[in-house]
Amino acid sequence: MNKKILKQKIIDALNNGLGINKNAARNLISKNLTPGKAYEAYILGVICNRLRSKEGYILKLVGGTKIALKSSPGPINKNYPYIQVHKKNKHIADIWTDIEFTAMSAQHKTSYVSLGDYHELDIAMVIPNTTARPHHNEILLAAECKNTGYQKHLLREILGVRRELSLLKDPIKTFFSTWPATDVPADPPSCLMVYSTDPLIKNYDSPGNFFGINFIHEPI
Repeated sequence: MNKKILKQKIIDALNNGLGINKNAARNLISKNLTPGKAYEAYILGVICNRLRSKEGYILKLVGGTKIALKSSPGPINKNYPYIQVHKKNKHIADIWTDIEFTAMSAQHKTSYVSLGDYHELDIAMVIPNTTARPHHNEILLAAECKNTGYQKHLLREILGVRRELSLLKDPIKTFFSTWPATDVPADPPSCLMVYSTDPLIKNYDSPGNFFGINFIHEPI
């Protein structure tokens, strides 16, 4: 796909997802996105569109005029733009890109945090006004975006992320009324999704269903 068509698809996704006009959507994205970051921007628009159409949320970009798709993850930094999520005039969540969360295995610690104690998320929806590296119980929705062939080592990676987000339990009600899931076999009941351009990602539906991970083929 040529860059012009790709950029237009991203603009359309953000236009629909954030409920803004196409000129505003065009101005949100950098001119120098890598293929991986371009796919992440596209999926951000897809997720925002689903939240608007399925959940009735109102989404608003705050803190800037461009979506910040960072080259490396880190803690929440409000010097970067992010998306506020509202419903019935109430601020109910925030959406960030390229952040790290503090793993469940690290939260018993009373001393220093090491490199193994936090993990990256491409897109994360967290409770309002969360700061630093969110704790596992502050994450409502998380998404990984893979503009690449989906292989088994990526399955192992996302299974590890799920384990650091929650424990396997009988289904528990999520934050959401319709989408992406009303309940998941996880405690806390965060929704975890993996998007890929590779149709072979559907080969991992079985472990995904067992652990409450939704594997989604989303071409661009």
